[in-house]
Amino acid sequence: MSNEHVPAPVSPFQRMLKKLCIDVETLFECRSTRFEFAQDVFFAVALFYVVHDAQTSWLVGKPWPLWALSWLLFGWTVFWTILHVVRRFHDMGRTGGMFWAVAIPLWAAGRVIDLFHLAEKDHTAWWAWGLLFLFCSWSFWLIAQLFFRPGTDGPNGYDGRDFYRQAEIR
Repeated sequence: MSNEHVPAPVSPFQRMLKKLCIDVETLFECRSTRFEFAQDVFFAVALFYVVHDAQTSWLVGKPWPLWALSWLLFGWTVFWTILHVVRRFHDMGRTGGMFWAVAIPLWAAGRVIDLFHLAEKDHTAWWAWGLLFLFCSWSFWLIAQLFFRPGTDGPNGYDGRDFYRQAEIR
């Protein structure tokens, strides 16, 4: 018995799956300028509006496959938006995890607004809106940076990592 390593056989499906995983992971590596980011956000907001409008007016009472397709389009748009926010953070020399610093406070504020029905109240809850604004101020600052702060010069540290160069499909 020898201690030689015998590679395990790899099926074509496993190779295809590995290539797909690498392709999805490398989507987050490209640079994104401020103008490209603004275009992408405008496109995403327009698509969110169209899908929401279709779901609330046209798709009411329609068969479930149309609803499923609209939710698939919505999910794809969410993924695409996250992808571009992460790319823009990478372009500014920051980690893509900063996306959560933008998303979580805004999501939590939306849940608080729904929970306490703040949108339905008149001006009696002005203090609650002020607290929510303060709670989300860091997110607003990061969003402003995404649109107005220039990217860093040279490689951003997230493009072409050695891991992917070594993981080529053979």
